[in-house]
Amino acid sequence: MSRRLFLFAVHNHQPVGNFDHVVKAAFDACYRPFLEVLAGHPGFRFALHFSGPLWEHMEKNERGCWDLVRELAGRGQVELLGGGFYEPVLSLIPEADRAGQLRMMNDFIRESFGQRPRGLWLTERVWEPHLPKVLAEAGLEYTLLDEEHFRCAGVRDLGASYITEEEGRTLRVFPVDKALRYLVPFHPLGDVDARLRAIHDAGGTAILGDDGEKFGLWPGTRARVYDGGWLRSFLAHVEDRGIRTVSFSEFLDTNPPAARIYLPPASYEEMTEWVLEPEDQEALARLKAGVPPEARRFLRGGFFRDFLRKYPEANRLHKRMVMVSDGLRAAGAPGEGLRHLYRGQCNDPYWHGVFGGLYLPHLREAAYHHLLEAEKRTPDPPGWITLDYDGDGFRELVYRDAAFGLMVKPSAGGALVEIDHRPASRNISDVLGRRPEAYHRQGAKDGEGEGGTGKSIHELAKRLPPDTAELLRYDLYPRLSLIDHVFAPGTTAEAFRSAAFEELGDFVGGAFTPAIAGPSLRLERRGSVRGEEGGRPIVLRKTIASAGGALRVDIEIENGAGRPLSLLFGSEWNLLAFPHEYELRDDGRVSLYGGALLFEPAGAAALWAFPLRTLSQSEEGFDIIHQGYCLCPVWPLELAPGTTQRLSVALRESDAR
Repeated sequence: MSRRLFLFAVHNHQPVGNFDHVVKAAFDACYRPFLEVLAGHPGFRFALHFSGPLWEHMEKNERGCWDLVRELAGRGQVELLGGGFYEPVLSLIPEADRAGQLRMMNDFIRESFGQRPRGLWLTERVWEPHLPKVLAEAGLEYTLLDEEHFRCAGVRDLGASYITEEEGRTLRVFPVDKALRYLVPFHPLGDVDARLRAIHDAGGTAILGDDGEKFGLWPGTRARVYDGGWLRSFLAHVEDRGIRTVSFSEFLDTNPPAARIYLPPASYEEMTEWVLEPEDQEALARLKAGVPPEARRFLRGGFFRDFLRKYPEANRLHKRMVMVSDGLRAAGAPGEGLRHLYRGQCNDPYWHGVFGGLYLPHLREAAYHHLLEAEKRTPDPPGWITLDYDGDGFRELVYRDAAFGLMVKPSAGGALVEIDHRPASRNISDVLGRRPEAYHRQGAKDGEGEGGTGKSIHELAKRLPPDTAELLRYDLYPRLSLIDHVFAPGTTAEAFRSAAFEELGDFVGGAFTPAIAGPSLRLERRGSVRGEEGGRPIVLRKTIASAGGALRVDIEIENGAGRPLSLLFGSEWNLLAFPHEYELRDDGRVSLYGGALLFEPAGAAALWAFPLRTLSQSEEGFDIIHQGYCLCPVWPLELAPGTTQRLSVALRESDAR
């Protein structure tokens, strides 16, 4: 057998909840033309992975593409890869769901294309050492990982395959060559050929596996790959040079592993940088630039699960997913409920980098929608229940009725961390906060922008769009609801919007004491308000109740000081609504979702309201994204010693009592 071997794999994915026109454009610009070109070179063998959302779309809407995959599989040119059907990060989802998602994909490929997957595409190459057992028990024999995984394990020969194990269950692992990943299809064929020759001259096998979107969907690649003929020239070049392409399974059957290795938790190098805080990203870059190549294996970035620490919104989504999974299985409710759960596990809204959809509200909303649809297949709890759903050592309180699902966190300001409008299966409190990102700093420097040529998407520098100062004002606390503010006299709506106000109370983020009274939840904090002569005691009580399609919060503020108090009190709510779903009425109420819900602050002197927008990066550059609205009714209060002022806020369905 010729030792000039080339193993080639392509991974295609669009997230659950992506817009139909985006998916269609991906097939038109990328997936279909790629397969059509490859079909014209039957000797070029490769591995192909489509995620479950794309398989479902293809089967229903892209029958020509579907038939082309069947043809390529039937003649043995393509080897289809398995994986979690709805593209979850396997290590983030419960063990039973890992097995279920892997089995769903295996069954789908076998029934649709007549192949039993032997290998899988590991979502975002997120590896943890327990995975060999999980994958082997699912009947899978190999996966592709980034070369970064192997470097961290001290493996120097990256032109070979290896074997690893967990409790004696073995798995073959293939290192993807990072240089090839950056060269194909962004550089001239001469550069690609030089890299292939270097690998082969060293006695190795060239291994490349990467996102299929780079062949037509990433910026500038459509013109280069197809209009400019790069892909056809590349395939002809491989054939003319006598480089043999084989399937991963054939290589597996004819080549023993080079050694047994043990890989630490890892992903591709860029991912391990994105998970870090901005200061840590900069520190890591300085360290990498200052050490010799042989020391690089000792410099590692972050752990993928740290996205759950970095972004509280990702953590809340993740813990809700686990909560729904536990509830669904405890209720013995498989079937469509399980499929909704699996769709809610699609990886994209759980993280953020150049890719990753945490900043995209329609992807977060899709995940919550499917989780709430799954949850509807389980019994509602009898009134308020307590649990530590997010594993932080503090108890939360949960309530569900026909109209609303509520989750309250007494330890974090007695805030509502989740408000579900259950008829619509919509988490209306799913709002992303404004926070610093490393690319906010990098983008302020001179960059090449997306017009650069001959570079991977990871290498292109991007400039900040103009007039972004407002978007770079970062939030002082998480964007939850029912946040209690005591503002300094004279505070304006603009000061509040720009996070340039003075907080006089100690209620934002402070711990409240909960007490359940039938269908109501009462929260109390004995706090203080800063004044010219030090802190003055006040007691804040909040009573939350949902009934008859109306969520009502009654607020009591008691002056515990021995002298009168003048206060400007605000109750902040952050709600996910898009501009066409939002109307501020003349009567001080807010109509949401075409009038399906009304936000009603009783007797407020003013309603400070503004849209929440974030600045994030994507494949195209920088995106300004609408995340929802901040609503903060305010009341000026004059409290005599020992007196109490009562306020209320309601969120009700339009036909509620």
